[in-house]
Amino acid sequence: MAIVQCPGCSKSISNKTKVCPHCQLQLGELTEEQIERLAIKKRISKQQKFMNHSFLALILFLGGFLYMYWHQPEPDSLQMIAAQGAIAVGCVWYLVNRVVLIYLKKKK
Repeated sequence: MAIVQCPGCSKSISNKTKVCPHCQLQLGELTEEQIERLAIKKRISKQQKFMNHSFLALILFLGGFLYMYWHQPEPDSLQMIAAQGAIAVGCVWYLVNRVVLIYLKKKK
């Protein structure tokens, strides 16, 4: 008996299990090709989620930068701190998402 990941929910299950106890996926009725297709679909879905997060992080970064550029808030004002915070959070969030995407692509 070996522990494998369910292709539907990615939780650990026995390779002898016919039905996943977590997501109720009927593993006994699936062929190897269908199981592989489910795993690929799940990986692509995860990649798309991180691509969307990267896009939102980029929007946050650019929003903070453009606000500072057009409005030129006073130094040490609440607007300046908020714009700098948006730039910092957006930049870090974007970089983390890109690293995760590279890891997911190499994982194949």
